[in-house]
Amino acid sequence: MRYFLLLTYLLIFLNVSAQGPLDGFFKGKNNLDLALSGFYQHSEKYFGATNFNYPRTLSGASIFGEYGILDNLDVIATVPFINGKFQDAGIYFKYGIPFNRSAKERRIRIIPAAGISFPVTDYVTQSGKSIGQKAILIQPKLIFQMNFNHGIFIQAQGGYNYALAPVISSVPFSVKFGWAGNKWYTDILYDFVHGLGDELWIGGVSQDFRTLPVSSQKAGGVIYYSIKSKWGVFANGSYIFSGKNIGNAWSAGAGLVYKISFKK
Repeated sequence: MRYFLLLTYLLIFLNVSAQGPLDGFFKGKNNLDLALSGFYQHSEKYFGATNFNYPRTLSGASIFGEYGILDNLDVIATVPFINGKFQDAGIYFKYGIPFNRSAKERRIRIIPAAGISFPVTDYVTQSGKSIGQKAILIQPKLIFQMNFNHGIFIQAQGGYNYALAPVISSVPFSVKFGWAGNKWYTDILYDFVHGLGDELWIGGVSQDFRTLPVSSQKAGGVIYYSIKSKWGVFANGSYIFSGKNIGNAWSAGAGLVYKISFKK
């Protein structure tokens, strides 16, 4: 069973957060959001060649930043800290395209986005201390968001996670329904990832863990409260209820947000 622990280190971190780094909202030109968060995760079952019970817990933290280059162009950076080491950092850009009157009123947004994630430490991938697949992922995505009255919105996004060999590429899709008020924000999320391969872990270390495709279906959500104009707090959670080469982990997290404006 110690090999299951090893494999979990490699694969479960693809889904430690209830929310991804991209959404349909923009910070505005010269505005910066910084967030520091922590999480706790536990799983009882592993989805492999066979599904079997094995308890597993872990904890970690992440640093997140989003800056408005223009009113409709943001850059996002994130770095998770897991198992005592920094793992795979990510840098992303998103651009909001207005295409009709409704879009100018911010009712409809079509947002192309792209990013890259990469390891920031030279961790090994075939040991019990591994913290990921050492993947370099190029991630083109498209976000669609429709905003309704009273702060209600619905968002969908999809794209492609192109992985440099030997890591396996995947296709992600998510849909989110939420509400944004003056001080409160909340949403619920369904997230789907399909790894482009059929190989399943059969036990032991004979397989190269970097070549195992990872799929998952996850439900999650977040709630945020603005304490003052510059400060906010949030809590989130998620549960992986099916997949392959991954555990059925549930996670809970919380964090602090600090907003900075560089406008003169």
